Amino acid sequence: MNFVLFTATGAYNLGDELILLQEYMYLKNRYPKATFSVFTYDAASSLLPEDSSIEYLSFFPHHLKKRPIRNIWYFLKTVLAIRRSDFIIVGGGGLLYDNEEGQSFEKLLKPWKLRVWLAKFFQKPIIYWSLGIHLKKENESKILPLFSGENIHISVRDAESKKTLESIGIKSLLLRDPVLSYDPEIPKLLIKHRPKIGLSFRSGFLQDEIQNIEKIITFLMANGYEPILLNHSFHPGNPSANDDAFLSSLKEKYRIHSTKDIQETLETYKELEFVIGMRLHSLILSFVHAIPFFAISYGKKTDEFIRGINYDYSLAARVFDIELFKKRFMELEKEKNEQKFALSAKNDTIKREIYITTNHFFDGLEKF
Repeated sequence: MNFVLFTATGAYNLGDELILLQEYMYLKNRYPKATFSVFTYDAASSLLPEDSSIEYLSFFPHHLKKRPIRNIWYFLKTVLAIRRSDFIIVGGGGLLYDNEEGQSFEKLLKPWKLRVWLAKFFQKPIIYWSLGIHLKKENESKILPLFSGENIHISVRDAESKKTLESIGIKSLLLRDPVLSYDPEIPKLLIKHRPKIGLSFRSGFLQDEIQNIEKIITFLMANGYEPILLNHSFHPGNPSANDDAFLSSLKEKYRIHSTKDIQETLETYKELEFVIGMRLHSLILSFVHAIPFFAISYGKKTDEFIRGINYDYSLAARVFDIELFKKRFMELEKEKNEQKFALSAKNDTIKREIYITTNHFFDGLEKF
């Protein structure tokens, strides 16, 4: 059995690489003899283990204007991979969105239409796995061709995405983000010297972002913490999505450590006492590590995650107030042990829920 996996991988984003890892691990466990054709923009960013059953292929298009001849090869490889596959898996993660500056929704949608059309042409089953969809009302109908037709099996990671599909007449199963199944293998290290606190920010959403982040850093340092910048995205071609570049000035000014790649970011979570996070997968990784965290929510997907685990410690990015943050963070400090226990218990429950729901989803596929 061969699976083709189309996820948002190869752009040096920790959350996307963890999604791919969790999906691969589930499939490998369920289908031990399966092979995998993994499409990526850059295989060097992958967290997948070395496995002879994995073949990496380049997305088409990829730098089409710079490499027109090579893209012909990418296209042919895409066609061949889909033709010889048994299942086409799309997602998870937020693949369909129109809420980020500098991102053209039409340009984003076009490649997915091509991939799905090829899968339909070769009559391959299409599996949408914990997909995130966040669109303006006027763009919702444009995604209908991706989901209409026979032998298409759809799961989404949040209620907002489910409502979007329902509005265009498409049914789906609610299946939480695969990263919630991530299980750190190494126990958390003992805290030595100054306790470490992870900071995960993304540009373009926080009110007065540089000023407020600087105030957060100075507040934490004054209270005895060692701040560490947890960079989740190292996108080489998009400076606005590169976390390391975003806060380089504060890194130098305060001489604080900033993680150099997604592997270091992932490993650093094992050393942290608290996390202050904006990125969705920073919140999820804090959750699965049972690290008390303070969420600065910038959109519907982070709002829904916080509501979904019934978590109290959060503020909205657009109306962020530093004094309120300080007050609420000190409350979180006092409740650290209680929060760690509560997060661990909730995570155990959600892991079981995801396992049962994912099995149910794939049990249904095997009937076809």
